[in-house]
Amino acid sequence: MQNINQKVLPLWMPFNKSLRKAFVLFCGITILAMGAFYLRRATNTDDRGRTDIDDRSYLWQNATNRLNNLSSKVTVEGMQSSGKKIFIAFNYWEQLTMGTNNFFDLTALAAYGGRQVVVPLVNDSKFHGLPTAKGMQTLELYYNVSALNLTLHSRGHGTLMSWKEFQDVCQGKLDVLVRIDYTKLKKSTADSQATRPFFPCNDSGHTDAISTDFKVQRTVCMKVFALNSVEKFENEVVKRLPCVGLDQWRGSKYKNRFRAQFNLTPLVTNRLNSLRDAAVFFSSKLLHVAQDFIAKNLGPLFVSVHVRAERILSSFKNITAVVKCLSNLVTQFQKHRKDMNSGMPVFLAADFADYGSSSKQVKPARENAELLMKILAPLKPVIFQPSVYNLTDRGAVAIVEMNILVSGKHLSVAGGGKFQAWIINQFVNKNNIDQRSRANCRSKTCNYFCYL
Repeated sequence: MQNINQKVLPLWMPFNKSLRKAFVLFCGITILAMGAFYLRRATNTDDRGRTDIDDRSYLWQNATNRLNNLSSKVTVEGMQSSGKKIFIAFNYWEQLTMGTNNFFDLTALAAYGGRQVVVPLVNDSKFHGLPTAKGMQTLELYYNVSALNLTLHSRGHGTLMSWKEFQDVCQGKLDVLVRIDYTKLKKSTADSQATRPFFPCNDSGHTDAISTDFKVQRTVCMKVFALNSVEKFENEVVKRLPCVGLDQWRGSKYKNRFRAQFNLTPLVTNRLNSLRDAAVFFSSKLLHVAQDFIAKNLGPLFVSVHVRAERILSSFKNITAVVKCLSNLVTQFQKHRKDMNSGMPVFLAADFADYGSSSKQVKPARENAELLMKILAPLKPVIFQPSVYNLTDRGAVAIVEMNILVSGKHLSVAGGGKFQAWIINQFVNKNNIDQRSRANCRSKTCNYFCYL
């Protein structure tokens, strides 16, 4: 027995250097192979099109630093068990067109930290994070979320997470709530915090639904102009923690004082944009409503007219400008009617209708709707009636009207704005209209264009 031990022990003795080096080399290769395996599995897509960002590679390389930065043992355990990191925005600020764009921007921001974005709730063209109003529904009311999620994944955006999944991961808790200050701060302020781009803020003054419905571990106030680094935001503001909320998210555009200043292009080079990309994801139910209305009320050949009084009022500040603009629209329309089949019906959609824009700026036009409709009467317009299809949501109505408008043989628009630009973009692309010569009539008074 003694002889056997004497033969075995030298394998581990210092003088047997070649075997010891071989053993160390074998261990190193094994560890690298395991690391490559986990890195390759960092992103998985299930058969429903949902993408789960599994940041094992980051955890493997930076476990010690991550653990030091976490706020509690519960947070550590929850993150390790799920591997998910999340953004939830509680308010997207604008209506359908720009609300959608802001939502796309958040999914682009999420890509840097390997995050998912909680699918928003919608109500009357607005996007929300919490069911704060009656009639709140999921984004499925407007868009095919499964198809959208597949495209987000293929374009390199952060993908989507359901409310239930979010609750399962975060358990009613936010590791960080970011309150973004979109106001222009005065340089003369005596507040010592004014020179800092972000800092812990006292959340005791806020009694909104966020503070009520979630246990917020830490609240950070961030000045929108003071921070443009996505890396700094992820590493220093939210500290790569898994459950992150933003009280209001207005998208990101450099030098736009109403939006974050992050440069998202390096993160997602082929970024989704509402005017260019969103229409292909519209709800099939709403598309069917539009087709049914056309078949029953207009037929295959008709003329489309869209009025955006809100934009006229924002520029000229009085109802007289709207009256003048609509009078000009009718005059121009009748002038060019000879170039069209005079028997074609006219479909009219206007933002001052009952289910039009929810903006306060359109209120003067809505209060004078009867007068404005008298001006438009010579067009003998056909109007969409949402009640016939049991539609009560402004956003759903807007999508139906948009799809009717872009199906017309000719299009006339007045007013301007992003929603109208979205309509024009679809109409021009659908009909292969030359961008350089697409406008045959226009007016400086109200940004009036004809596509005949």
